[in-house]
Amino acid sequence: MAIAHPFFLCLLLSSPVAATSVFNQTVSRAYSETIKLRISNGRTIIRQELQANPTNAAAMLVENQQDFLTLAVEQNPKRFGALLKAQENRLEQLASSEERSAWSDFALAEIRLQVALSKLLQDQKLAAAWDLRQAYLQYLSNARRYPNFLPNKKSLGALQVLIGSVPDSYKFFLNIIGMKGDIKTGMANLHTASSRENPFQEEAKLMYGLILHLVDQDRQQDAATMVYTLATEKPDNLLFSFVALHILKKNKQSDLAHTLDKRRPTGNAYISFPYLHHMAADLYLYKGDFENSIRENKVFLQQHKGAHYIKAAHYKLYLASWLNQQQQQAIYHRNLIRQVGKSVVEEDSYAQRYTEQQIEPNRHLLLARLQSDGGYYREALAVLQQMKLNNRMEQEVIAEYYYRKARIWHGLDEPTQAKQHYEQAILACENSTLYFAPNAALQLGYLYQQAHQIELARHYFMKALSYKGHAYKNSIDGKAKLALQTL
Repeated sequence: MAIAHPFFLCLLLSSPVAATSVFNQTVSRAYSETIKLRISNGRTIIRQELQANPTNAAAMLVENQQDFLTLAVEQNPKRFGALLKAQENRLEQLASSEERSAWSDFALAEIRLQVALSKLLQDQKLAAAWDLRQAYLQYLSNARRYPNFLPNKKSLGALQVLIGSVPDSYKFFLNIIGMKGDIKTGMANLHTASSRENPFQEEAKLMYGLILHLVDQDRQQDAATMVYTLATEKPDNLLFSFVALHILKKNKQSDLAHTLDKRRPTGNAYISFPYLHHMAADLYLYKGDFENSIRENKVFLQQHKGAHYIKAAHYKLYLASWLNQQQQQAIYHRNLIRQVGKSVVEEDSYAQRYTEQQIEPNRHLLLARLQSDGGYYREALAVLQQMKLNNRMEQEVIAEYYYRKARIWHGLDEPTQAKQHYEQAILACENSTLYFAPNAALQLGYLYQQAHQIELARHYFMKALSYKGHAYKNSIDGKAKLALQTL
């Protein structure tokens, strides 16, 4: 890569300064507490090291991670300014340091990435994009300077995969600004960092499982098992429990997720994590335990300081109340969806769109959807068997009926029945912008991919991309394009 300014040439030719940064025992203990989300304990320990050695980049990195995790978990807008300013001060201190070592350069990249993610959490997209680019280029530089430094492979690998999975329409822009991803290379870097001993090995394992679940449809169960094992081996690690809960929930393994949620670590030593209550509310909702679902989402709303997932929580409170025959409460929460929070994350956007439709749900379809989302396929199928179609039903109801049945048969590993019902869902959506058709095409692509019928898989992924104007255009297109890359 061309050197952008003579300053960098001077830097490269200058005499190296003796490295003072080291990931010593004190830093290791502070990092261990931090990654468990026992942030207060971690802060106490890392201050000891920074008082003794204020230029130790490894210690500065752990201190920065404490600020970043606090911001990401709490999402408290009142603390954002101070936490971001502290991160930027560390970044400036590292950038102006004369030390050039594996730890100082890695800390520079890692803190830059955490600054970018912090800004993204506050919807500062342009500023976040600039910092993300700078972080990525620093990781690449580190890889050339210190090819055997395993912590750098962890973060570089994750970025390579995520950038490599960006839809084609954005890749031209990424290439212009010097960010070229590569899923295969990225996964290899992550695997190396997660399989060989280094201070960040367990964090690399966590990231490897999370990204494997995201990019490889065929290995989602492997990813779930990997992260669940990590969480059970480290029962005092709240971050590991959270990621395992997220993946198990996505994998529709609700009973296992519910068990893990009951066993997750608690206590005053851990940072407040209200979103876990929102996740638990979903697990109860899937199971049909509406009272506990309502209770958990109310706890979430009482404790959460951020603007995200507020609409989603009220939407789930509406569903649980409506299904529990509490009509007045259901109306109250439905009316609040429009008035509170932001429509940035997908859950909130879905809740907002739902209120705009002004349609009361079909009880059979709603129950079947929730049970299917939780992995309770037999129960969901039994509910749909009670529903009789007729010509007076709206197109959306008929389309969703076939789509839900397809997803249930898919979950029960009955591909013939699943394919038949996905095709019926596509036909039922004809001349509409209902998202059931593109999603059905996407799922058919996955089924044919698993059956090694590559041309049919390609046909259906392309078909999923061909639909215009539906509610999940970006999400479905992204998944279809990623699947086409894996072909």
